[in-house]
Amino acid sequence: MNIGIQLYSVKHQIEELGLDEVLRTLRELGVDTVETAGFYDLSPEEIKAKLDKYGLTVHSAHIRAEKIEEQLEYIDTLGVKKVIIPIAPIYRYSEEEYAELLVVIRRVQKLLCERGITFGYHNHYQEYQNGGDLVWRLMEDVPGICSQLDIFWATVAGRDPVDLINKYGNKLCALHIKELGEKFEGEPRGGLLHAVAGEGYSRTPESIAAATKYGVDTFILEVESYPIDFKEYIRRSIENIKKFANDAKKA
Repeated sequence: MNIGIQLYSVKHQIEELGLDEVLRTLRELGVDTVETAGFYDLSPEEIKAKLDKYGLTVHSAHIRAEKIEEQLEYIDTLGVKKVIIPIAPIYRYSEEEYAELLVVIRRVQKLLCERGITFGYHNHYQEYQNGGDLVWRLMEDVPGICSQLDIFWATVAGRDPVDLINKYGNKLCALHIKELGEKFEGEPRGGLLHAVAGEGYSRTPESIAAATKYGVDTFILEVESYPIDFKEYIRRSIENIKKFANDAKKA
């Protein structure tokens, strides 16, 4: 089971305290794997040395589709198991622009497949606007690409993440655990409140239970604004996610 944190969640802490101090803190808080969002102007070997120092692995990496090919050395050196497209504004692409994206995705998918790496897409709320599902369209257009479902953004879009999990089934490869801390309707403008994982409106326990039934074993915590001290938030959230995942396995 892979339970970790998206390093985007601690970008401000890294700026303030440095990467080494944050990695050390994450390990102390119960994190054992991370999802990258950039490499801090360090070489693949330098990043790996820092992670090894604190007993951390990189299970997954967020890399834009057009950047994957140039970052294969990082992927190979760090032993990344899943590469996830963090964003692609397909909701506002013309059909021509969408077709161009598919060309890029199919090209890098071949490179990742040769390495035995899972290739996925991370949603925001826009993919589900007006009752649509552009994630499903992408997965149908590119067989083999999977969903790293962000349950927070699905909830903001007015979709039940459990329903989406059941719809995607074996096309689901991971969950992004980001907890909505307030009831919400309409299009988001500005920041949305977060809650500790499992203590808000994103249906985290039910989502983990549903995903587990389809063999999903990767759950990545992400947070954009902390409602409490970041250390306490991460510690409690990781503990909750581990409990939900263990309960789901026993069920």
